[in-house]
Parts: sequence; structure tokens; C-alpha cells
Amino acid sequence: MHRDDSVIGFLGAAQAFSDTVLRTVEAEVPPSACHRFTDFDDLEDMLNADAEFPEGGTLRTLIVDERHAEALISLLGSKSSPLTRVKPIIAFEEQGYGQHLMDMYGPQLISRQISLLPMNVNLTTWLLILRMVVSGGHYIPPTLVRCRPSDPPRSALIPAETDSEAAANSGLTPREAEVLGMLSSGQANKIIASRLNLSEHTVKLHIHRIIGKLGVTNRTEAAIWYHRHAGC
Repeated sequence: MHRDDSVIGFLGAAQAFSDTVLRTVEAEVPPSACHRFTDFDDLEDMLNADAEFPEGGTLRTLIVDERHAEALISLLGSKSSPLTRVKPIIAFEEQGYGQHLMDMYGPQLISRQISLLPMNVNLTTWLLILRMVVSGGHYIPPTLVRCRPSDPPRSALIPAETDSEAAANSGLTPREAEVLGMLSSGQANKIIASRLNLSEHTVKLHIHRIIGKLGVTNRTEAAIWYHRHAGC
């Protein structure tokens, strides 16, 4: 592994982030290596000592188990935080806990660009979300943003454009916007085709046009565009 490659850190017990999870991420989110930290003391000892990761590279992304969520939020609020150049992610299991985080720490999650990564979704969707964040995106599940009973103004949380407005401003047709929304939720071409009563060939043509109109290079970048501009 080259020294300039990125390390994705997983902070939590092996029960939360198994060796299988780490190997899958290394295979599916290149060029990254994974390193497990047992707790924040372990993390800070390595960062403060300027120690080299066994995997080489630099810590760029940190995923913490929900049991360490509040400690992460607190650490990121410190002026002396060693994580200023790290993309922070909180992994959570239950919708209710994700809602709790938004209710208690919503403004901090937004201002500090802390992503929320659901662990109860299928692997394809999970990897898509992770790739988005590693590539520079910020992700909070749409249900946690749009269904809170005491939301601050929408503009404080997500872009003011609605999904359809963002798509229209990009030159997408309604059908292309529909395909983009489904693509961004991790659905495969075959599923999109079935749900929209289209052929897979037609879906591929729509995706080709979407990529061209958005000025991106692949479907992952198109999904990142969607989550940034349509507020998902």
C-alpha cells in the first residue's frame, strides 16, 4: 500500500465491525485500508504519537459504533481535536437511535459534517453510502431529516431546492430524475427497470444521459450529486 493512500478507521468492538466488514470495505472502497480502534484512547494515542499505521497511509475517515457517538461529537467540538481532517461517521442500528441523535445533536451533525451510516440496510446500499462519504459527501438518512417533529427551518439542514427543482435545474427530465433517485438509494439497474416498467437497456441509456447532464463520471458521483443537491 502506498503512503498517500487513505485509511478508514473503525472505532468499536469486533462485534460491531467484524473482520469480514473490514475486508469487504478494503475490497469495495479502494484505495483504502481499514484499521480497528478499540476506543478513543487507542485512537488518540496513535494520532498524538504520530505513529504509523500498520497498513500505511493516513487516517481520512473514521466510523464509530453508536456507543461512541456522543464521545465523537464532543471530541469534534474541541478546538484541539485531532480529527479536523477526518471525515466522521456514526454507524447506528435502529431508526429510533438515529432519530435520537438528530433530535439531540442535529445542528452539530450538520455543521460538523458528521454522517449517519445505517447498519440495517443491504450491503449494496451500505457500500454506496460509504463510498459517497469517503469521496467527500455528507449523508444523513432522508427519513431522519424529513420526519422530525420539531425541525429547524429546512434551509438550516439541507439545500432549499426540492428533489424535482434540483433535477429540473440540472436539465434532467422527470423520468431521468426518477431514475437518479432510485440509483441514489442503491438500487440495481434490473430493479429500477422492473419498478419503472422499462427495459434494462433503457435504464442504462437514462443513466448515461444523467451522467452527461450532471457533468460527473460514474453512477457513484451521480448519487453524490443527488444527495448534495436534492437534500437526501
